[in-house]
Amino acid sequence: MLALHVNRRILVLAYGLSVLIGLALVLMSTFVWPGYNSHPDFDNMLVLSLIIMLIPPSILDMMNRRWKRAVDSKLPEFIRDIADSQKTGMAFTKAIEHSARLEYGLLSKELRRVVALMTWGHPYTEALDEMAKRIDTPLVYRTVALLSEVGHSGGNLHEILDGIYSHIREVQDMERDRMRQMSPYVMVIYASFGVYIFVVIVLFLTFFSQIQAVIKAGAPFGSNINPQVYYIWFFHMSVIESILAGFIAGKMSEGVLVAGLRHVLALLILSVLVFTLVIQPTIIS
Repeated sequence: MLALHVNRRILVLAYGLSVLIGLALVLMSTFVWPGYNSHPDFDNMLVLSLIIMLIPPSILDMMNRRWKRAVDSKLPEFIRDIADSQKTGMAFTKAIEHSARLEYGLLSKELRRVVALMTWGHPYTEALDEMAKRIDTPLVYRTVALLSEVGHSGGNLHEILDGIYSHIREVQDMERDRMRQMSPYVMVIYASFGVYIFVVIVLFLTFFSQIQAVIKAGAPFGSNINPQVYYIWFFHMSVIESILAGFIAGKMSEGVLVAGLRHVLALLILSVLVFTLVIQPTIIS
């Protein structure tokens, strides 16, 4: 599973460049080719511009979220190892340094940065805060705040750390349970969009194709029905539904609208392929 840490500056840069590229493609399709009076090619170009504009930020956001989930998943092991070190009588800061030498996947690199700052004379609270800012997840912020308080307190720290370990595991179990419960609703969104696409395909392959055949045969009725106009209407509806359904799927699955970018991208690509390769030939023939 591809995961990559992308900081906010890179994300903002990716969004900005994507918007500029999308606007350039929109201007080209409007005034150069195919022109705003050319339908449905102009509509296809607009949606293709939107797809190209969404590809970089959606990919970066997806890889960044995978990286954050991979880091969060190793936090309980890190807390548990600190608690085990405390049980042997090791000092709290030494326990952090010892645990940083162990393997926690993507979290290990961040812990080594914490130890590096501590060896340079920074307090462990400041080093942990810097790690939390880099990772930037609610669970890491909460864990770092708890560790900072634990370091200042006395008594049996391993008991407190065991409690933190149990708390983090419970939070992660609740999040996984929420995602499992929401996944059927995301599938319902995709299924409803698939039903809409299927109905439109059947409508054009049966009703509108027969209307065109009747008009070509010279029948007096049906001449006021223009399948190309209905094609544009249904295509616009599919684009709107792709955007709204995609963001709703992202909000339901991960709790944030930005996570819906990949769903929007997938539904838009499906719409363009179906309308261009399946439906459009029926109104041209």
